[in-house]
Amino acid sequence: MIIKAKNGRQVLLRKLIPADIDKLTYYFQCLGPGTLKRYGPHKFDTQSITEIYQPHGDHTAYIALDMETSEIIAYSVIKKGFLEHDGYRLQSYGIIPDSTTDCTFAPSVADEWQSLGVGNSLFRFLLADLIANGLKRIILWGGVQSDNDKALNYYLKNGFRTLGQFEHNGQNFDMILEII
Repeated sequence: MIIKAKNGRQVLLRKLIPADIDKLTYYFQCLGPGTLKRYGPHKFDTQSITEIYQPHGDHTAYIALDMETSEIIAYSVIKKGFLEHDGYRLQSYGIIPDSTTDCTFAPSVADEWQSLGVGNSLFRFLLADLIANGLKRIILWGGVQSDNDKALNYYLKNGFRTLGQFEHNGQNFDMILEII
């Protein structure tokens, strides 16, 4: 799918393919320290990324590519099911995690592409795919840091609701989106 970002540039939205691994590694190397600090579902080296996206694994990635440069400008990872350590917190909120219909979500957008609509468009693109595959809930991977106003607004704008707070390297919010 091709969209037009708020800066007028065309952006291609699609799933990650094996040929994108080096581009994804480069994407992570170019993220600013503030963005890297807030994003951590996996290590950022080629080997770790390759291992996560083994065929028939439980991770799927979605990317946004600047059509002018062919560089990845946004990335979202979906893990089918939920993280075991998040499961206990989810249960404390009255949520019964379901590994067949839940998924865990971690998005990122390159610093210079933030607030240009790319993250929202990529989310709508992957959401359609999740619905088509029978998923019913999206759990935010490891929560969101409570002082990350930009991310909190992004999640709320996209329909997520806050479940509660927890402490891990500062205060964080657990968030979830019911997509049924």
